Amino acid sequence: MELNNVKLAILDIDGVVIKGRTPIPEAVEGIKILKEKGINVVYLTNNSTRPRKRLAELLGDIGVDISISDIFTSSYLTALYLDREADKDVRIFIVGEEGIVFELEEFGFKNLFWSNYEPPIDYVIVGMDRNFNFQKLTYAQQAIFSGARFIATNIDPTFPTENGIIPGGGSIVKAVETASKKQPVVIGKPEIVGLKLILTQFDIRDPEEVILIGDRIETDLIAGKRLGCKTGIVFSGITSKEELEDLEVSWKPDLCGENLLDLLGGDDYEDRI
Repeated sequence: MELNNVKLAILDIDGVVIKGRTPIPEAVEGIKILKEKGINVVYLTNNSTRPRKRLAELLGDIGVDISISDIFTSSYLTALYLDREADKDVRIFIVGEEGIVFELEEFGFKNLFWSNYEPPIDYVIVGMDRNFNFQKLTYAQQAIFSGARFIATNIDPTFPTENGIIPGGGSIVKAVETASKKQPVVIGKPEIVGLKLILTQFDIRDPEEVILIGDRIETDLIAGKRLGCKTGIVFSGITSKEELEDLEVSWKPDLCGENLLDLLGGDDYEDRI
């Protein structure tokens, strides 16, 4: 597939560019190739744990030319969503890490309950939380039972690290969903709220001028198909070749590769599998 008409590449981060804090070297080279072709590159990640500033520093340290405005995390998008929906004095209980807290504070939300629980609560926001426990689950459940709105930064069931795959934010979301018997509003992929915001920022009206490249079928690929843009899947994160083979033709990605560099240098999907 030719990328001549592509103006914007939207890359997932975890599993595509890095694993944990470890860079995927071929991805850095692939990003350079995209920029040499005159394609704008931005990053859309479901990972809610890191503030955008920290991600920009991390990617900069591994050789990626990047600014904070190039990064769209699920925590940032959640804060943007609340900024448009809620007053700044709403009371928010957070099951998550500093990425969510930082972005909400940046938007001016002040009544944030992260390490403590003080009802009444207006919103429960759930994301990746490596200190998740039964007490937090109970607090989230009770707040939702009392009328708080339930928002999930993402529903990724697993998370790729340099040491292997661990439970993701979606596993925690599912626990809260089960306990509260309430389905959340989901901000991250496979929902396309963030994708539409990015296209607006770059004044792109035709999704065919965009390629979304990720490592997950259930989030990255589905989000790209819903938006109507070109899609790519790499095998440096979660998804394997075998999993792609089982997909119906209409759901197969346009491109695939062992990593970003391989994807950009390869043939169309049907010639790779």
